[in-house]
Amino acid sequence: MTIQEVTELSMDYAMLDPDTLQFIQQNFKGAKALVHDEKGVRSVAVSDLKPFDQLQAITDIPQDAKIAAVNAETQAFVDKHGLLEFKVIEGAGTSKPVSKDEQLKVGSKAAQELSKVRRQNTVKLLDSMDKAAPQREKATSVVEEMLDQGRIGKFSSKGVESMVDEIIKNGSSPALKAIAGLRNSDQTYAHCTDMSVILQEAYTDMLAIKGREPSPANRRFALIAGFMHDIGKSELPKDVLDSPTRFQPDSKEMLIMRNHVVYGAKILEQMGMPPQIINVAHFHHVKSDRSMINSYPSVDYDQVQPLTRLAAITDVYQALIGRRKYKRNWVPGKAVEYLLGLKGTEFDDRILDQFIQVVGKYPVGSLVRLSTGDLGFVMQIGPREFPDRPMVAVVENAKGELLTSQTLVDLMVEASVSVKEVVDHYEHYNKSEEQAFQIFKSIHVS
Repeated sequence: MTIQEVTELSMDYAMLDPDTLQFIQQNFKGAKALVHDEKGVRSVAVSDLKPFDQLQAITDIPQDAKIAAVNAETQAFVDKHGLLEFKVIEGAGTSKPVSKDEQLKVGSKAAQELSKVRRQNTVKLLDSMDKAAPQREKATSVVEEMLDQGRIGKFSSKGVESMVDEIIKNGSSPALKAIAGLRNSDQTYAHCTDMSVILQEAYTDMLAIKGREPSPANRRFALIAGFMHDIGKSELPKDVLDSPTRFQPDSKEMLIMRNHVVYGAKILEQMGMPPQIINVAHFHHVKSDRSMINSYPSVDYDQVQPLTRLAAITDVYQALIGRRKYKRNWVPGKAVEYLLGLKGTEFDDRILDQFIQVVGKYPVGSLVRLSTGDLGFVMQIGPREFPDRPMVAVVENAKGELLTSQTLVDLMVEASVSVKEVVDHYEHYNKSEEQAFQIFKSIHVS
């Protein structure tokens, strides 16, 4: 049995970057590619592909190609590189599609093996919660101190860089990201903390999907970019920055607020920061549709680098799940639904698809009601082929009784159970502002 065609690919191939192009040309020598452009779909040799081509399929794969033989190594290869569906040639030369659903069925032995890994990751997440909570408070204070010092002209990245190194050393980003969706935040200082860990987790997860092992340098770079993306707000009047009022788009205050991106770029340039980090600070409010009133400054979208495009999505996501004095916060699952509704308007849709893929349809920390009536927090998102199948820690039974002993339910294994709805944990657990977080933090699984 050999592979004849790759008939469906992930969004990584929707617009070929140089690394993905090199990967295709190295592993599919002699094959053909179906490319979509303004003239329609055309077939070209893989060797003739160019950066930014929109790849739809790979056909006529030579039988002596490395990818052709169907075996365990091939299975691992297609899983890792986002080759979602393909056709194989069997003994008589006939072909049939083999989909991801057939490769990893819910409830299968492979799903059970995956579940063991997901359980281990859940235990690691819960073990790190106690340390991550005070670390978030410390990081938020570091951001506030950086901006306060900036107001008197003493800009320094030392505090942030030390904080970043601590987060990486402790491996606390996953827990910090979960906390971001469970606890309130202010619109400046905690916003930068939460945004930075969400950005770093998304960025490194997207690298991993492409087969690139995220390094500490990758993590450090993304964290610093997030922590410092709003450093220009140190130049704004505090009464404007901390105002409890939602400013109108054409108001004097909003015009003042919009200057923070220009100030931020200038400050970071003077500090000698890398161009990509400066780009994030300068252009994270630029929309793909530049005619939008909330798109600023006025530049061509091609000046907005990929990390900045991801930061723009992360910035909005955190603004939705974080508290503002003039609005209540959204729970992560509802924020993801909102972002999906923005496709084709504000963001790079390819990067938005990847962001939602790695954050999950039901992000970690989401409170969901299962089809059994039980209520639980999402501990691991569903695999990218099965976004509806997260791992959930049940904290409340169908009768509405809080449980003192929690059970992990992996929907990749429990085929008969599904997510019924996303529940607003701020409304459901409202005895105190921190009730949902305290329940999550107290979850214990063996």
